[in-house]
Amino acid sequence: MENLDFFLNCILNFAFVFLVLFILSISIRLIVITFPEKSNDDNDSAVMNAIKDHYGKAYPHLRITKIEEQK
Repeated sequence: MENLDFFLNCILNFAFVFLVLFILSISIRLIVITFPEKSNDDNDSAVMNAIKDHYGKAYPHLRITKIEEQK
């Protein structure tokens, strides 16, 4: 009888952890939908200039022609 109570307690705790994870995933999803990522179009030119400046100093014999974001 004691083993059955222990086994039932383990199953209930396991299910409770999944319930908490499910609630957290729903809340994260709602936060992401409510506050979408803002685009930084205004700051792109400053970032590109900083990258070109850094690599221009690090590799003065090379010319930077294209910078792409890897996804």
